[in-house]
Amino acid sequence: MTSADASDRLIIESAIPDDHPAKQEIEQGLRSVLLGLPDQWRISVVCSRTSVWWVLHVDGPGFEWMTVLVDPTKQNAQEVTGRLRGALRASQVLS
Repeated sequence: MTSADASDRLIIESAIPDDHPAKQEIEQGLRSVLLGLPDQWRISVVCSRTSVWWVLHVDGPGFEWMTVLVDPTKQNAQEVTGRLRGALRASQVLS
């Protein structure tokens, strides 16, 4: 699979503000968790404009998952990717 193929298979829609200190790290972490999985995957990160909560939604073949991050201290790459890995393992998408 070429890197162009990989980017075609993973769509990220992120509303993480550009000035968020961990924006790039979070988005790259999410990509890395799904790298190598077959078929197309979609990640959506919705951030409240008036509060601090985020909603992370991930959709792929036979898998759909959503979590809410209310605590800003949990809005970091380690927490976000850890939650996604756990959900993928629980659904037996990852071993």
